[in-house]
This record gives sequence, structure tokens and C-alpha cells, in this order.
Amino acid sequence: MRAKAEITSMLIFVAASIMALLLAVAVYNSEPSISHRSPTYGLSYIFVYIVAAFLFSFVIIYLGRRKKLRIFRIIYSVVVAYVIFYVFLILLSIFLDNLYAILAISVAIAISYFYLLLFKNEWYITDTAGFFLAVGIASIWGITFGVWAAVAFLVVFEIYDYIAVYKTKHMISLARYAVDSDLPMLFVIPENRDFTMKNVTFENRGEGNALMIGFGDIALPSILVVSSALYGISNILYFTLLPLGGGLIGMAVLYFCNRDRPAPGLPYINTGTIAGFLIAFVMFKVL
Repeated sequence: MRAKAEITSMLIFVAASIMALLLAVAVYNSEPSISHRSPTYGLSYIFVYIVAAFLFSFVIIYLGRRKKLRIFRIIYSVVVAYVIFYVFLILLSIFLDNLYAILAISVAIAISYFYLLLFKNEWYITDTAGFFLAVGIASIWGITFGVWAAVAFLVVFEIYDYIAVYKTKHMISLARYAVDSDLPMLFVIPENRDFTMKNVTFENRGEGNALMIGFGDIALPSILVVSSALYGISNILYFTLLPLGGGLIGMAVLYFCNRDRPAPGLPYINTGTIAGFLIAFVMFKVL
């Protein structure tokens, strides 16, 4: 049983979704043109993103087999640091007026994470970096996608996740190389505070003392939470809480049905999030 870790992962999903929505609303209020976008805006991007996801996995597996993931880790850490910079740039602008202070703090935090991910990585560093990465992705794509495009995006990726884990199984290979090569791509949520990443491999998973869940399993359903809230902004509480609650139910089912074996998270979490949005849509847009 990893009840503490599982509950923590649910809290991460809630916190990431709420913070992403906070950033998205700040951008939404500063750019009124966003409110005039079609609910299907962004459908054309879905094919591009699914191809990018496949190529991303292929590159990691290819380099992992040849034990040349060091250069990829540097590039990946740069990307993560840039997203963290974006998150703090928007977040601090909500509370501070001094542009130079906002830029200085955001740059300092981004550079610190870049250094820590490369040279001092531990589970709490990976997890906080993954949290801000999920917040950034959810806020950016939640604004970019119209709500129906976001629904389609989640459906496509949960199908992809299912195939990648149970059919081609390349997602399992990707997770193995990520853990064994210390790539910060998975939330590692331990049961005990004294847990360390030393000697942790994909096979032993910290001797069962830690829950591992992909960054995408938090970031992607959070996209719909943000997109749904902006779509139903006049009833924002329901269009936020219902998709969020559906995602949490999906996570609970995921953990209940899949103990001690790798499983695709998106078919459960995305489906729950979509169901929550559809309930809100029927309640306030149909009835």
C-alpha cells in the first residue's frame, strides 16, 4: 500500500491545475482576443503534438540504448528551466509591479533548477520541477486549445498512452531509461521522507517505497481543467471543479486497479476529466 504517495499525487494534480488556471486567467485578462477563439480552436495542432510525442519517445529510447543520454538531459533541462521561467514570470507579475525584479527572480529560479536537475538531482527536485512544468504546459495549452479541441487532444493521447504501454510497450522502455539514467521525467513520490534516489532503478522502483507517475499524467488532464474553466468562465467554479473531480476519480481508479505493475495513466485520468467537463457542459450549456 502506498496510500500516502497516491494521495500526494492527487494533491499535486489539484495544485497544478489550480495554479495553471491562475496563470491562464492572468493571461486571459491581459489578452481579450483569447475569449473570442472558437471552442474547436487548436484541432489542427493535435496531429503535430502526437507525432512530436512519438519522436520524443523514439529519441530517448534510441539514445538510451546507446548510453548517450547525457546531451539529451542537458537539452531537456534547458527546456524545463525555460518553462519554469515562464511560470514564475507570469506568477510574479500578478503580485509584483517591478519588471526588473520579476525578470531577475524568474531567471534566478530557472537557472537554479537547471543546475539542480543536472548536478544535484533528488526526488524532491524532480517533483517540484515537474510540478512547475505541468503548470506551464497546462496554462499555455489550456489557453491555446478551445475546449472541444482540448477534449479531442486528451482522447487522442489516452489512446496513444494505452497503445504505448500495452501494445508497442515503448512507453515502458522510455520510463525505464528515464529512471535508470536519472532523467527528470517522472514524479517520484516516496512514502518516507528519508527516501533517496540513489540505487533506484526502474526494476526495483525504490523497493516499492515510491510511486512513479509521468509528468504528462498530471499536465495533460490539467489542460482540460484550464480550457474548461475559460470556456465556462461565467460558471467557472463548476467548469473547474467537475473536470478536476473527474480527474481525481480517474486517478483513484487507476491506483485501485493497477497495483505493482506499469499502467497507462491517461486512459483513466483523461477519461475522468472529460466526463467531469461533459457533466458541466450538459448542466450549464444544454439544460
